[in-house]
Amino acid sequence: MPQSAITDQEPLRQNANIASIELLRGLASAVVCLYHFTNGNNNFISEANWIKAITGKGWLGVEIFFVISGFIIPYSMARSRYRWRDFPLFMLKRWARIDPPFWLSILFVLGLNALATLWLIPPFSVSWTRIFLHFGYLIPFFPHYEWLNGVYWTLGVEFQYYILVGLLYPVLFHKRSLYFWLTAGAFLTLTVFIYQPAFFFDYSMFFFLGFALFRRFDGQLKTWEFYLLSAFIFSFVYYNFNLQYVLAGFFPWLLIAFWPNLKVPGLRWLGMISYSLYLIHLPLGKKLIPLAARYMDGDGPRLVFVFFLFCFTLLLAYGFYQLIERPAMRWSKLVHYGERKAKSE
Repeated sequence: MPQSAITDQEPLRQNANIASIELLRGLASAVVCLYHFTNGNNNFISEANWIKAITGKGWLGVEIFFVISGFIIPYSMARSRYRWRDFPLFMLKRWARIDPPFWLSILFVLGLNALATLWLIPPFSVSWTRIFLHFGYLIPFFPHYEWLNGVYWTLGVEFQYYILVGLLYPVLFHKRSLYFWLTAGAFLTLTVFIYQPAFFFDYSMFFFLGFALFRRFDGQLKTWEFYLLSAFIFSFVYYNFNLQYVLAGFFPWLLIAFWPNLKVPGLRWLGMISYSLYLIHLPLGKKLIPLAARYMDGDGPRLVFVFFLFCFTLLLAYGFYQLIERPAMRWSKLVHYGERKAKSE
């Protein structure tokens, strides 16, 4: 077994690069995309097909994303020397990074839905209230309305996490791990009594799993504390969900903890465009797969179509990344918090 990358003598370095994060992002976005393309329309690929069975668990990539966010957000906050008073700037930085691609993907969805009226029934109609509720990720608070894009619900959960991690900074980042233990325990206990799939609480254990990895990297958790806390969190995952969710959380936990420098070029490229791919793949599948089903019969031709649709989506996601996501990343880097003090020191 390779030596652990997290030791008592190795605190968080300012120039550390967690290569496995990009690998995990790429893998998670790819499996979610393939899941929707092969399993999103139950009649497109037959239930007996082995490829459909393999990709049928691709939805677990969402939980991988949650673990990644649980780690990378406090990781970047620590490197920037975040302070509680920096909360408005922290949220502005997250807004500049996440929302411009999100907003433009909404325009993409609306345009694609309008175009699809040429071959899909019923015709597309616009509810301005529904569109407005996407700004601020308010859809979960209004149950009568649905997301325009099925993957947006995860962005709402992530946004709630940003707010909580920013506001609960004093206890989550406290040098005494007891404060973090108590906070994590409180949130995990809530998952036993509260069932609200559209909100952070139902998935808090995955975020706290990532946060436990961060505190270990930061040198704030001893080895035994890290393993005990991880086992505690996994037990809640198993209680609230099942074994496959435990495995979905264990995979990123294992890579980040023991193989943080693992690099796979193709998956790292997918990691680079993962957010763009995640935003645009589902509406493409929902509109183009029913069209293909009219003219193709049998699993063979339809799987070939899925392959070319996946390749086309990757190219479109790369263009979306270059034209929209990269500028948003540059805008986000213009927002600084905490770093002014770090530079003066």
